[in-house]
Amino acid sequence: MKIRLLLILLLFVASVGVLVWLYDGKAFLPPKHARSTWHEITADLEACGHRKHLKARQYRHFAKIAAAEHQYPAERLFRAIACSEELQEQNLAAAIHRLGGSYTPPGDIALYGSSTAGNLERCIGIERYRFGRHSDAEIRRAMSRGNRYAARLQVWAAANDLRQIVLLESLGRNSASGFAVCPRCGNLYATTYLDRYCPHCLTAGEEFIRFE
Repeated sequence: MKIRLLLILLLFVASVGVLVWLYDGKAFLPPKHARSTWHEITADLEACGHRKHLKARQYRHFAKIAAAEHQYPAERLFRAIACSEELQEQNLAAAIHRLGGSYTPPGDIALYGSSTAGNLERCIGIERYRFGRHSDAEIRRAMSRGNRYAARLQVWAAANDLRQIVLLESLGRNSASGFAVCPRCGNLYATTYLDRYCPHCLTAGEEFIRFE
């Protein structure tokens, strides 16, 4: 009788121990919603980084074509856009690492190019399509998950994409002598209307990278 009671007591203690172990293990796991939120946000940042990488490579190629055709205003703008995209890609990659992920730039890239006039017309259409497709969804997703850090980078990227469209469309119709890029956030300017401080990150205008 005593042996039976002892066995029952041992089984009870073992059962309690297993339940405690399972509860503690579950408590240390991040909530399922948090894990999916982390994945969605880093995936959005990575997708944006890949777009920035592709654009930087493409605009570098456009700049070479413009230089060969002596289209120097277009060359300066294309080089400024490429610089801006590279800086924003670096910021996005750093954000992914801070959130615990990893970033790998895209591999093989097929570049296209015709005359500078053709390149300009084509890239305006592509930029408008990309802006309408990507600008809001990723920002709203980051904001809905409470990640203002990721949302801020997405806002910077979207604002810069819109600024690029305006500058590309106005190329040849204004007297912009050059362009400038904020070295911290990649914000792009025509030097004709240059802010004293970057409105995105408050970097002083004296530090801007100039293309003149």
